[in-house]
Amino acid sequence: MKKVKHITDKYPLIYLEWCDAYSNSSWISIEAALNKADSEDWVTAECGFLLKETKEYLLFCNRLGDIVDLDDHLVAGTIKIPKTWIRKRISLSKYITQA
Repeated sequence: MKKVKHITDKYPLIYLEWCDAYSNSSWISIEAALNKADSEDWVTAECGFLLKETKEYLLFCNRLGDIVDLDDHLVAGTIKIPKTWIRKRISLSKYITQA
């Protein structure tokens, strides 16, 4: 097993932008709904730790707990995003300095 020196060796830190799903619970005309769908993308941006990547999706979290023990963590803010939604992905791990 590869020796993990830093949390970002195991869970890379990434920046993502994706075109998110949108819903509206207000009553609007069909024409207004069509215009909104055609004229706007709902782009979301977030930084987080990549937990899993498959051909279909990315799973990441925006918080890792108990990073002293590199084999057992608690996570919060998990998000699963279909890869077809992703517009931009930047690796940020290289900007983390080792103590």
